[in-house]
Amino acid sequence: MATAAIIVGTAASVMGSLSAASGAKAAGKQALRTAQYNKEIRDRNARVADLEADYRDRVTERQEVRARGDFEEFQAQNRVARAKSGVVTTSGSPLLVLRDSANEFEEDMALLHEQGATESGRMREQAVGQRLSGSLALLEGQSRKMAEDIRAKGHAFAALKGIGTGMYQYSQIR
Repeated sequence: MATAAIIVGTAASVMGSLSAASGAKAAGKQALRTAQYNKEIRDRNARVADLEADYRDRVTERQEVRARGDFEEFQAQNRVARAKSGVVTTSGSPLLVLRDSANEFEEDMALLHEQGATESGRMREQAVGQRLSGSLALLEGQSRKMAEDIRAKGHAFAALKGIGTGMYQYSQIR
């Protein structure tokens, strides 16, 4: 009877250890799959942020081109109106007004360009942050898988130890 109890106890212990090892391996694989999925999501978010930044750059460029065209048209209309009224725009106050107006316009263009660059830069930084978060998620998943693999090996060694202990106990009663 004691022999049967030792055999059954040893078998149950070994089966439990092997089952725990299998579970740890599965948990490690799942942790890695989850991390890879999270990284893919972060990479997608990064691509979206990059696309938004590119779009912002294009919008800024178009706004600048449109504003320059509008300003040139305004300046031309202004020159025509002054010429019709007999005002000479090549010297004096009219020339200063045109120059000041052009300087203000260039300041506005510099501000528009800076705002666009700032927004697109912020979006690109979000993309970098997403990529870094994805890489970190993957590293965490790889670390968890490694830990689970080590835990599985510990359970496998516990199974071997259980077999050895059972064999020793069996040999002691024979």
